[in-house]
Amino acid sequence: MLLRTTRAPVLRHLVENDIQLGIRLREGPDKGTLEWRRPNRMTLQTLLHNPAYAGIYAYGRRRVDPRRQDPARPSTGRVVRSRDGWHVMIPNVLPAYITVAQFDANEAKLAANRARAEAMGAIRGGPALAAGLVHCGRCNRRMSVRYHTQHSKALPEYVCARDKTNHGAQKGCQLLNSACVDAFVEQQVLAALTPAAVEVSLRAADQVLADRAELERLWSQRLERAAQDADRARRSHHLAEPENRLVVRQLEKEWEDALAVQQRLREDYDRFARSSPHILTPAERQTITALAGDIEGLWRADSTTTADRKEIIRAVVDKVVVTVHGTSERVNVTIVWAGGTTTAGEVIRPVQRLEQLSYYPQLTDRIRELAGQGIGASGIADRLEDEGFRPGKGGKRISAATVRDLMRRLACPAGRVHQHRPAAPGEEPGPNEWWLKHLAAELDMTTSTLYAWINRGWITTRRESCWPHRLITHADQRELAELRERRTRPPGWYSRRIWTETAETAEQQTP
Repeated sequence: MLLRTTRAPVLRHLVENDIQLGIRLREGPDKGTLEWRRPNRMTLQTLLHNPAYAGIYAYGRRRVDPRRQDPARPSTGRVVRSRDGWHVMIPNVLPAYITVAQFDANEAKLAANRARAEAMGAIRGGPALAAGLVHCGRCNRRMSVRYHTQHSKALPEYVCARDKTNHGAQKGCQLLNSACVDAFVEQQVLAALTPAAVEVSLRAADQVLADRAELERLWSQRLERAAQDADRARRSHHLAEPENRLVVRQLEKEWEDALAVQQRLREDYDRFARSSPHILTPAERQTITALAGDIEGLWRADSTTTADRKEIIRAVVDKVVVTVHGTSERVNVTIVWAGGTTTAGEVIRPVQRLEQLSYYPQLTDRIRELAGQGIGASGIADRLEDEGFRPGKGGKRISAATVRDLMRRLACPAGRVHQHRPAAPGEEPGPNEWWLKHLAAELDMTTSTLYAWINRGWITTRRESCWPHRLITHADQRELAELRERRTRPPGWYSRRIWTETAETAEQQTP
């Protein structure tokens, strides 16, 4: 349970399953008796961090800091010290419920599960697979996860906003959608867990065990040499005549020094032994090799939860460094594996505007070239798709509407105009008359806007008497100039004008 949770979920699990903790009463008439109580947060924290459960006697774990102590409350101001700051730490002297190695692993996992900037944090809900592992390639800080909802679906983003939060910067360092980074990390992790990679890892584990055996042999020789030196100093001290006080005193000092060296070597060896790797049994090796043949199926199985995938990624990946190229769609991703090796690659992220694309100049040049050849917006969109140009927010095709908007902003020719079927005899457009689509092309506007202007009475029209009853507009040079001027006015100009004129009229009528 400690592999993926913090104290609060552990406490919630104990409460939901009606699990109680046995407490030895330290005061009162029933002092020393065992009483079962409902667990609370402080009791659980003390239980998880107490070295006595690992058989370690410790003294000086908490000390009083005078700067934090309240004079009115003598028991305040206690500060928990690190293991190097304890006064006394003697392992293997108390009845142990867990091993020292398990206690150290629990302490390391609890420290990593803390919601702090320097820690990756516990595995939490949400679809972001690399949450807690992503680091900013610009400032080398850990990036946080931010969620927003789109179409009732949670979409995660990796955000580096530490400068904005701590120093009030105008904008954050980096921001990108997590889907592209998670897909790259998932692909590399599955590749690393293939049968060939697993076989290489097993061989590497065998090599590690062989190196470990060699170190064990060297440690045993050092311990044997230290024991011989201590035994020789002991025998020399016992063989000396008591009358020779100076000689006996010197021999006693040498004996104590030899014993101190022997004790230090034993403590160093104990720390070395606690870090020994797990030795795989033949059955475990066979099981790992069999499961490695269908890693992708296990990864995408319905029984595999997102938390399981995150735990697998954290077991093999130390961190993921991402660097966005300016504000473009290109992102450099570097995976730092648990062994220290790295894997680098480039992914494409979605961006908000086409101008952010790294190939935007080539895109505009190509649109100008195709528009100059008389190709319409739909044809240009097909050409761009065939040539590999992609939109900014993902997808496989730049739409014809986007191409049309770009052509208008780039002042490109409108391309082919839709050919109308011939009008009935006597109803053809006369002087200063236009088909609606021809007028839209002349004004570089959409027909929907012209329909709105017709409904407002700004354009004079007539309709064919027979099917398909198309509109024919009237616009001479003066009216064309007025329509172009009207086109340049900002949105809401007429609404603000009506409101202003109404307010001025009301003020003039007020006595």
